[in-house]
Amino acid sequence: MRLPPHPLCLLLLAACTSTPETNPETVEALVKAGPAPIERNLKVETETEPPAPTGPYRIGVNDVLHIVVVGHPELSGVGADAQGVPVGTRVQSDGRIYPAMVEGIEAAGKTTAEVRDALQKALGTYLKEPQVSVEVLKFESQKFYVLGHVQQPLVLPVDGSTTLLDGLARAGGVKETGDIEGAYVIRSGKLLPVSLGDILLRGDTSRNVRMQHGDMVYVPDKTDWKVYVLGEVKEPGIVPMDWRGLNLADAIAAAEGLDLTNARKSEITIFRGGWQRPTAYTVSITDVYQYGASIPLHPGDRVVVGTRGLASWARTITLLTPWMQSGATIAAVSAAFAAN
Repeated sequence: MRLPPHPLCLLLLAACTSTPETNPETVEALVKAGPAPIERNLKVETETEPPAPTGPYRIGVNDVLHIVVVGHPELSGVGADAQGVPVGTRVQSDGRIYPAMVEGIEAAGKTTAEVRDALQKALGTYLKEPQVSVEVLKFESQKFYVLGHVQQPLVLPVDGSTTLLDGLARAGGVKETGDIEGAYVIRSGKLLPVSLGDILLRGDTSRNVRMQHGDMVYVPDKTDWKVYVLGEVKEPGIVPMDWRGLNLADAIAAAEGLDLTNARKSEITIFRGGWQRPTAYTVSITDVYQYGASIPLHPGDRVVVGTRGLASWARTITLLTPWMQSGATIAAVSAAFAAN
C-alpha cells in the first residue's frame, strides 16, 4: 500500500523540481520576521508596566543594626566578637530591638531613619538632645535568587540598592549555555517585563530593577538552539546558535558553502515551523550574497539547498535521509518519490 506524500516531502519536491525566480518579497519577509520570539511557557501572570522604583530599605527580622549614641558608647549597643568585629543589635523575632535603658523599639518594617527617630525620642527621657545614628550592619531578613545557567547560582541578600545587574555580576555572569534573551525575573508570582537581552546586549538599563524580597532571576538553557543546513552544501549538518543569533549567510558558511557542482543556486529554501506543516521561504544564492547577513534564522530552521539535474529528487532523498526524524517520515519521503 502506498503511503500518502508527507507535507514536508511535497515542499522539498517542489523546491527541487522547479526554478522559481528570485523573489525580493521573500527576502523582505525573512528580514522583517527578525529573530525568533521568546517563548517562556510560564504559568504566571505577566506585568505590563515596569515595576515602580522601590523606596528606602525596610528593616526586617534578623537584620543586624549598627546603633551609635554619640558620646555614650555604653548605650550604642554595638559590641564586638573575639576578633573585634562589631556584632551589632539584632532585630528579634517580635520585630523589636532592645537597646540599653529603653524598652523595646519597633524596627521591623521601618527605615533606619524611622528607627533612629524612635530611639532619639526614647533616650530623650534620660539624655539631653541625644544624637543617634542607625545603619544596617547585616542584611539577613530578605533574600533574592539568581538561578539557572549562571556561573554560580546564589541566594543573595536584599539591601535596597542591589540591582538585577548587580545580582548577575555576583553570580559570575551568564554561562555560554545561558539563554540571555529568554531569561526572566519573577516577582510575587508575576513575570516582570524585564529583558536581559535589552539590558546586557543592547545597553538599555532603564529596566535594571532593584531586587526585592523573594525575586527570582532565572537564566534558562539554550543548548537546543540550532539550525539544520542540508542538501547541496559541502558539510551538511547541525549548526549551533548562540545568544547573538545566526544569519543565513553564516549558517551556509558554517556548512563550508554550496557544492557548486550539484547545487541549484536559485533554490535555497528555509523551512520554518513544525516538520508536519512548515512554512517555506525560497531564495537564491544571489540573495544570500546580498542580504544573507540580514536574514536571521530561528532555532529549528532547516536550510535546504536544492539539487540540479533530472535526478535531483533522488539525490535529495539521499542527502536528507540521515536527518529525518523517524522511519515513518523516511517512508513518506520514499512514497512521494515513488509517486513521481
